[in-house]
Amino acid sequence: MQSFMIERLRVSGAGKVEGVINFTDGLNIIQGRSNTGKTWILKCIYYLFGSDTRPYSPLTGYTDIEGVFLTKRFGRITISRKLDEEKATVVAESEEVEDGEYDTNYTRRNSLRYLNDLWLRIVGLNETIEVPKTARYARERMSWTNIASVFFADENEIDKSESIVIKDQRYATPLIASLFFLLTGDYKKGMPEITKPEVATAKKKAVIDYIEEQVAALTDKRVSYIMQLEELAEMNIEREMQQLSDSIQEAQIEIEELIEENTAIVSQMTEYQQEDANCRVLLDRYESLISQYKADLQRLDFISKGERAVKGLPENGVCPFCGGELHPEDDDSYLEAINAEIKRIASELAIIAATEKSVREEQETTKKNIEELKGRRNEVRYALDNKRHEIQDYRFGLQRFKDYTTLRTGIDFVNDQLAILGQKKVAELQKQNTPPLYHAKREFEEEVGNGFNALLNKILKECNYRNAGYASWDFGTFDILMDGVPKSEDQGKGYRSFLNSVVALMLYEYFNSDEVFIKPGFLMIDTPLLGFDENEDEFGDNTIKNGLYHYFINHQGDGQMIIVDNLNVIPEDIDFRAKEINVVTYHKDEKDGHVYGFMPSWRKDLPKEGL
Repeated sequence: MQSFMIERLRVSGAGKVEGVINFTDGLNIIQGRSNTGKTWILKCIYYLFGSDTRPYSPLTGYTDIEGVFLTKRFGRITISRKLDEEKATVVAESEEVEDGEYDTNYTRRNSLRYLNDLWLRIVGLNETIEVPKTARYARERMSWTNIASVFFADENEIDKSESIVIKDQRYATPLIASLFFLLTGDYKKGMPEITKPEVATAKKKAVIDYIEEQVAALTDKRVSYIMQLEELAEMNIEREMQQLSDSIQEAQIEIEELIEENTAIVSQMTEYQQEDANCRVLLDRYESLISQYKADLQRLDFISKGERAVKGLPENGVCPFCGGELHPEDDDSYLEAINAEIKRIASELAIIAATEKSVREEQETTKKNIEELKGRRNEVRYALDNKRHEIQDYRFGLQRFKDYTTLRTGIDFVNDQLAILGQKKVAELQKQNTPPLYHAKREFEEEVGNGFNALLNKILKECNYRNAGYASWDFGTFDILMDGVPKSEDQGKGYRSFLNSVVALMLYEYFNSDEVFIKPGFLMIDTPLLGFDENEDEFGDNTIKNGLYHYFINHQGDGQMIIVDNLNVIPEDIDFRAKEINVVTYHKDEKDGHVYGFMPSWRKDLPKEGL
C-alpha cells in the first residue's frame, strides 16, 4: 500500500448533526450540487495535514474536525483538530507514535511534538530534515503542507494561468528541494551555507592575518630554540648538571638547619610569652592588694579623726532616748590600736612595692628577649625564602640542560607547523570568493530529464485532447507548455483547468512510481474541469471530459485519489459503481434518501466561502 490513506473524515459541533464521509483506497469521487460543502472536505483533510488556513467558516457552527488515517508504517492514526487552533490531538494504534497534543507550527519552541514531524515520519522519514531555502544553502525544515499542496489542486487554483505547483516564486527553492528529496533522497546534506562575497572576502582576510600571526610567533620560537642550542653547545652539560645537583643538595641541607632553628626560636618565644603572661597576672594582683591597703589606711585615718573630734565635745550624762544616766569616762580609746595597724600596713606596702618593682624588671627583660627572638625568626624566614629561590633557580637551570635533547625535536615540530600553515595560507588564497550556488530547478531538471514531457503527452492523448501540439515542461516556471507556449497566452479558463488537472495527474503518477525515494501516494483535485465547455454532441463518448474521468479510473495507481466535481459535469455514461469506485453524492434536499450536504446542519448558501 501507499504511505497512507484517509479512511474517514468527521466534523462536529455543539448541537450539530455530525458530517461523516468514508473513503476507500484508489479512486473516490465526491459529487453534488453547488454549496453542499464538497470543497470543505478536501480543505479539512489539508487542515489535518497542518495547514494554517481554516477550511470553512465558523458561522457553520461546526468546530471539530477528525480524520482517521490508515498508515503503512504505524497502522491507524486519528488526528483531531478544532477550528482556528494551532494544535491537534493524535491517537495512534502503534506505540511508536506518542498520543497527545501536537503543535501545527514551530512557533512554540518549547514543544516536544509537532504535527509536521509526525507526517514526515508517516511518509517514511526517521527525522525532520532541513532542505536548502536559498541558492546560498540557507536551510529550513521540510514542510509536509508544502509537499501536500503539490498534490492538492484547490478550486481556487485549478484555473490559474501560472503554475499550480509553485504558489509563490519567492519560496520556490525549498519546495523544489523538497520534491527533489522525494525523488532521490538527496537534500544536500553537509553543504555549508555560502556567505556573501563581501563577507567571504573579509573572512578570508581575517584567516590569512591569523595564519601570518601564528607564523610570526612560531618563527620567534624557532629562533629561541636555536639560540638555546647554540648556548648549550659550548658547555660541559654533564658537569654543569652535576654542579647544579650538588648545589641543590647543599641548599636543601641549609634549609633543614634553618627550619630546625626556626622551630627552636618559636619554642623559646612561647616560653618567654608564658613568663610575660605570668608577670602581668602578678602585677595585676599587687595593684589590687595595694589598692586594698590604701583603702584600709583611709578608713583607720577616718576613725582616728572621728575619735579626736568626739573628745573635744562636752560630756553628756543623760541618754537622749531613755533618759538614763551615762558614764562617758568608762569608754575605751582606739588610738593606740589604730596606730599599730597603720604601722603594720605601711610595712606591708613597702614590701609589696619592692616586689612589684622586681616583677616589672623581670617583665621588661622577658619582652626584650621576645623582641630579639622575633628579629632572629624574621632573619631565618628571609634566609629560608632566599634558599628556596636558589633551589628554584638551580632546578630551572637543571631542567634547561635536561631539555637539551628535546630542543631539536621542538625545532622540527615548529618547522612542520610552519609548513602546514603555509599550505593553509596558499589554500585560503586559492579559494573562490563565490563558490557555486545551489540551483534547485536545474538539478531537478537534470534528474527528471524528459520524463515529465512523455507523461504529459501520454495523459493528454488518453484524455482525448485534440488540439494538435506537443506538451512540454518548463522547469523555469514549473508549468506546462503547449507547443512551447505558456497556457496563460492561448488557453481559456476551462482549458487552463483541464491542463492544470493534467499537471496534477502527471505529478501524482510520476511521484508514485517505484523509482522514487518516497511516495506521497495521494492526489486531491477540486473541480478538474472548472469552466470547461465542450461540444459533446460532436464527439460522442470521445470528449475530453469522458477521457479525463476514464484516466482517473484507469490510472489510480498504488495510491488514493479524491476528485470533487459538480453533478452536471460528471459523465453520465460511466457506471462508477460497477467499476467499484467509491462515489459520494450530496444534494440540496433529503428526498429519496438524499444526503443534504457534508454538514447536514448547515442549510444556508455562503457565496463568499468557496464550496
